[in-house]
Amino acid sequence: MLGRLLKHEFRATARVMLPIYGAVLILAVLANFSFSLIDATDSLFLHILFIFFIVVFFIGVVGSFVLTVVVMVSRFYRNLLKNQGYLMHTLPVTVHGHLWSKLIVSLVWFFATAVFILIVFLLTGLIQTNTGIGDILSNFPSWAEVKEFLAESGFLGQGVLMTAELAVIVLVEALVTCLHFYAAMSLGHACAKSKVLMSIVFFVAISVVFSILENVCVIGFIAADAFDSIEHLSAGLGAALGIQIIEGAALYIASYLGLKKGLNLE
Repeated sequence: MLGRLLKHEFRATARVMLPIYGAVLILAVLANFSFSLIDATDSLFLHILFIFFIVVFFIGVVGSFVLTVVVMVSRFYRNLLKNQGYLMHTLPVTVHGHLWSKLIVSLVWFFATAVFILIVFLLTGLIQTNTGIGDILSNFPSWAEVKEFLAESGFLGQGVLMTAELAVIVLVEALVTCLHFYAAMSLGHACAKSKVLMSIVFFVAISVVFSILENVCVIGFIAADAFDSIEHLSAGLGAALGIQIIEGAALYIASYLGLKKGLNLE
């Protein structure tokens, strides 16, 4: 049943996410087109137009990340806490199934947005510099050369471990961000009245508690000179990952209990 939920979620969210990607792509094309125009003329109007499209393009890039979060959170809200929830909670699916379907789809779209924006910037850079992909591939170093460079720079070993830790931290942070909203809304909608207001209250309360916890840990890292060497820095990243996992687990349990025990649909 989880597979069916995922299929339905991807279809529903794709109807919103794909137009967002299309809008960003159109802005990138307009920015590149305006750049090619000002490269051939000194028109003040075209320079202003180029600046306008560049600003709008960067706003679109930032907005695409923000909208991805908004779409994923609103999907959880409308699908499980509004009127649709009466149908969704009658399906032969556990609360864990509902939560994981939302988390997996959200994580995939976060990753897709990051990759899409990276590709757009890469293509924009290639167009602006008149560089072809073939030119890059022909000048790209071999794996042996890359490995030798990493070994000489001291990146292998602790550097690889830190990179892996950072990647996992970004992954877990994306899940924690979703769970932060899920937990606040689930707990808020377990209340009899003022569900939206209580959701905001829970969101702020969770933010304050986690902020205090993270600040205490940072102070502890500083006091222990956790940033004075790459080994200590790697250990610090591991500790930060551990804190995120604890926060995520707490938020997941809160989301589960809010949906399982005290759900009060609108």
